[in-house]
Amino acid sequence: MKRFFIHKIASENLFCRRCKGISSHSLLAREPICTRGLVPKGIPLLCVCDACQTSFIAFTHEFAFFNAHDDNQNYAKILGRSRLIPGDWLYVKGQPRPGKIKGIFHTATEEIINVSYGEDSDEKIVREYSEASENEPNYGYRLLPVQCAQTLIGDPVYHVLRDQFGKAVGVVNDGEKEKLAVLLEDETLVFITLPESEQTLPNPRLREIVNAKMGEAFPDIYSSLHIDVGQGVVYIQGTVPNFPLRREISRFLANLPMVRGNVDFLRVEPTHPVSDENLGNAALAILEDPASVIFNYSITVQGGRLQLKALYIHENSLIDIEKRLSELEGIRDLSLLLEQVPQESMSMRQLCLSVGHSLRENSRMKDSCIQVSAFDNALILEGRVQSILQKNMAFFLAKISTKKITIINHLRIVHE
Repeated sequence: MKRFFIHKIASENLFCRRCKGISSHSLLAREPICTRGLVPKGIPLLCVCDACQTSFIAFTHEFAFFNAHDDNQNYAKILGRSRLIPGDWLYVKGQPRPGKIKGIFHTATEEIINVSYGEDSDEKIVREYSEASENEPNYGYRLLPVQCAQTLIGDPVYHVLRDQFGKAVGVVNDGEKEKLAVLLEDETLVFITLPESEQTLPNPRLREIVNAKMGEAFPDIYSSLHIDVGQGVVYIQGTVPNFPLRREISRFLANLPMVRGNVDFLRVEPTHPVSDENLGNAALAILEDPASVIFNYSITVQGGRLQLKALYIHENSLIDIEKRLSELEGIRDLSLLLEQVPQESMSMRQLCLSVGHSLRENSRMKDSCIQVSAFDNALILEGRVQSILQKNMAFFLAKISTKKITIINHLRIVHE
């Protein structure tokens, strides 16, 4: 298994069943993953203990590290441990449940917090005001044991019964039950049995169910697939005729309620193979679409495997690009390394629009397709032009429009 997982993504202190304690683990993936943006759910990771090399499979959606909880909707702030904002959930010791902060008011010496518990049950908390509270962490905590089923590996936690803070360091099976492993601040290691709904099925039963479901959903290719299971994970091997079908199988398995995730070893053997050059050109035609939402991109194609590196601003606009690339004829695999960057300033946005307009209106830029983006106080020209003369002209027109702004010219020359 280890020979397939060659890209180190991160390191985490996790519970190791062989070491019987907390140790550093390397989180390895089969393909590079950009962690400075949207990390897809369901990507398998091999977690390897750096001390004894014991390993286990987990998935990106099971780690807090890959799932930022900026909205704090499923986490509760703790008085004295978190920076409080109206709309947050707040847990106050002694209360049966968290309440929602309706408002926060300050006097010269006091902070007044209005908390609602629903059904016209409100509480006013008055405490001494200190500017130091503004510097407290903004994250919340999972409340244990009641939220053990929702807790991700790496989540900060507050154990209500023990009045202790800590961190979730793994999920382990003691031979009978799945348990959440939590390291408390006093170095105590606590194991909390997960609810029955979160327990994995025995391997023989899960294998039987998955095979039956796959046979119903994919009758034409089911006989050519090999399926194995272990601890709620499905391992699938075989050959499929196109990449969209491979993705469809992976999504189907991920959506089965009794499956934690799947490790996909499927190979794509296209019915109509396409050269790497033609596949790359087809991908660039998609990226050069004026409606494209990504920029500063580069692609590599090797053996039908397409890798895209790019920047983006809004993650909800990536679905169409990924879908169009995955449906390219002849593609065998797709790897997306997409980094999210902040929205450009209004002045830079206006500058992009202005330069783009001047390029489109200039008669010497006829039949060109150019996208202008802003990043790190520079303008990036991407797309295609007809000649080296047009490429140089685009740079010149952009430069005289922007004065001291750096121009990055990624235009490619395509003779039509």
